[in-house]
Amino acid sequence: MKTFSSMCKPWQRLIAALVVGGSLLTSAVSHASDDVIRVTGIPDENPTELARKNQPMVDYLEKKLGKKVTYVAVTDYGAAVSALSAGKIDFAWLGGFTFVQARHLAGAEPLAMRDIDRKFKSVFIANTTSGIEKPEDFKGKTFAFGSKSSTSGHLMPRHYLLSLLAINPEKDFAGLPVYSGAHDATVKLVESGKIQGGALNIEVWDRMLAEKKFDAKKVKLVWTSPEYVDYVWAARKGLSPELVAKFKDAFLNLDPSVPEQKAVLDLQGAKVFVAANQSDFDSIEKVARDTGLLK
Repeated sequence: MKTFSSMCKPWQRLIAALVVGGSLLTSAVSHASDDVIRVTGIPDENPTELARKNQPMVDYLEKKLGKKVTYVAVTDYGAAVSALSAGKIDFAWLGGFTFVQARHLAGAEPLAMRDIDRKFKSVFIANTTSGIEKPEDFKGKTFAFGSKSSTSGHLMPRHYLLSLLAINPEKDFAGLPVYSGAHDATVKLVESGKIQGGALNIEVWDRMLAEKKFDAKKVKLVWTSPEYVDYVWAARKGLSPELVAKFKDAFLNLDPSVPEQKAVLDLQGAKVFVAANQSDFDSIEKVARDTGLLK
């Protein structure tokens, strides 16, 4: 299934993505200002949810960096990578796969990741009327991934389908897989019955389940994947070492005993942040190359 983004030319997708509050980002034709730090994140959930999650972080970073910080909403995963690579974004919250893309395109540097990101998982779900009871039952059914560039919503689920379940997504489903664009959208597609099964990241699944964001009588958990490395804060190439160090330390030094800092941790879904290294993502790069998603 093609999305609107997939039908646009690359330059159209980038311009459409550099949007804040519904208006075109005025700096889209220039590099980020030294006086304003621009951050973004892959849109793995709806924009309203991301805005809610990131405001406490923006406030915290402004105090720690001593500069104005602006969160720039992007409309798809590729736009986050493109903006970071083009110097229009200084720091980006990326998935493992999008980080690998960013380091190959423009030498992005990994800084900090949540404690849970070293042992991340995907979940495979199904509509309760689909007849799917075990992972092998996804064969012959309709299936949805998230974004094509998602680690937990596409790359790793595709890898496990191929390597552990002997299911080829291009041949063994009832038609080609659908790409919903976001984890929560995958759940809603399966809930609606339009798609029989799907894969998404375990964090979004657990939160949506706890917050009753879908009808639990219509969607069930079928299988949980093995662990892998996922999300990370990354810096674009060319920033001053001092600024990069301050940004990294801001996350590594988050203190849950301080209310405003605990709010950042809670909304980021972390108990603590840990340092990230280039080698952490070598396994993700190998999977991306093996599956043909990274050339």
